[in-house]
Amino acid sequence: MKRVILCGVTAVAASVGGTASAGTYDDSGAWYLAPMGTYSLLDDKRTTKDDFGEALSIGKNFQDQWAAELGASNGSYDRKYGLGGHEELSAYSVDFIRKFFPDSIVRPYVIFGGGMLTDTFSYMPKNNTWMAEAGLGLLTGLGDQTGPVRVQLRTEAKYRREFIQDTAYIPNNPGDVVFDVGLQLSFGNPTPRPPVAAAPPPPPPPVEAAPPPPAPCHAPAGFQVDANCRIIEQSVIVRAVDFEFNSTQLTAPAQQTLDEVATALIAQPELNVEIQGYTDSIGTAAYNLNLSQRRADAVKAYLVSKGLNTSALTAKGYGKANPIAGNDTAEGRAQNRRVAFAVTNAPAHVKVVTKDASAASTEAAEQGAQPTQKEKEKQQQQ
Repeated sequence: MKRVILCGVTAVAASVGGTASAGTYDDSGAWYLAPMGTYSLLDDKRTTKDDFGEALSIGKNFQDQWAAELGASNGSYDRKYGLGGHEELSAYSVDFIRKFFPDSIVRPYVIFGGGMLTDTFSYMPKNNTWMAEAGLGLLTGLGDQTGPVRVQLRTEAKYRREFIQDTAYIPNNPGDVVFDVGLQLSFGNPTPRPPVAAAPPPPPPPVEAAPPPPAPCHAPAGFQVDANCRIIEQSVIVRAVDFEFNSTQLTAPAQQTLDEVATALIAQPELNVEIQGYTDSIGTAAYNLNLSQRRADAVKAYLVSKGLNTSALTAKGYGKANPIAGNDTAEGRAQNRRVAFAVTNAPAHVKVVTKDASAASTEAAEQGAQPTQKEKEKQQQQ
C-alpha cells in the first residue's frame, strides 16, 4: 500500500511539472530554510502506528539544478494493539536535490541522501543507527519568483530505510514512507538585470519619387521586341521527320523532333504551316499517295495534341514525289519516307528555316522492318 501511494505522488509530480507555465526563476547561489510538517507511513512490521511529525531543512542551491541540504526530522508514534508507550524516530541527514524544468514555476525534483537515525522506545535505551533515503518532490512558486527573496510550497515523498538488526521491539532494517509539506524560503537569489534601453533607430532616408513607368509596349502576337519596342528579327526552325517502311507510326526520335517543332510554332501563332507527307518509290502511285496523306495526318494530330491551333495546320500527301535521296538504297528510301513542313505566310522579321530529318530519325526509320521481295511485289500491285 505504501509503495502505491509513493507511485501516485510520483505521477502527480511529473504531470504538474510538465504542464506548468514558463518563466525564468534562476536560484543559483541562494540559501534556503524549509520548515515542514510530516506524516510517516511506518513499516508494517513495526509495532507503532502511523502519525504526524515535524522537519526542518537548511540548504544551498549550488546551481540552478542542484542543491545540498542538512535535514532534521522528529516524530512520536504510539504503540499498536493497546500496548503502552511510544516510539520516537529522530533523523539527521545530508541530502542532495536534482531539480528539473528550470524555466517552470512548478519544478519537480529528486532527493536522495543519508545520515543517522535515533530509534527510541519509552523507558528503553536509545538506538543510534544509519539510514538512507530517496524520493520525489515539487517546488511550487508562491508570488514573485524573480526577486532576491522567494517563497515556495515544498511537497515531497521519501522512502527511508533504517539499518538496524537484532534489537528489541524493532524489526530488522525497517522501511518507512515519509511525506513532507511546508514552505521553503530562499535568500540571495539572483535577480534579472533590467533590460538596456535600445538606442532609437535613425530616421529613415528621404524617399525619392520613383520615375514614371515606361509606356506599355504592344507587339503583334508571336513577335519579339527590344527595350524600345522595335521588332527583332527572329528565326523559326522546323525539321522533317522520317517513317518506317509502310508505316504511319511515329518513332521516338520523330516524336522528339515534333516536340521541338511544336514549341517553335506555338511561339509564332500567326504562321500557317502545310504538313507535307512523302513515301519512297516502292508501291503504286495511288497507294503511296494515300500512305503519304495518312503520314501527314498523323503528324498534324500529334502537333494538335501539343497545343497547336488546328486551323493553322494543313496536312497534304504528295506520294513518292520530290525525293531527297536515291531510292536504290535502304538509307535513301528511309530519307524519302518523311513528313516535311512548309510555311505559307512567313511575315517580315520572321525567318523560317526548314531542315531535313535528324540522323536519329533517319536511323530509326532505316532500322524498322525492311520490305521483303514479296512485300515489294504486293505493294507494286496495289
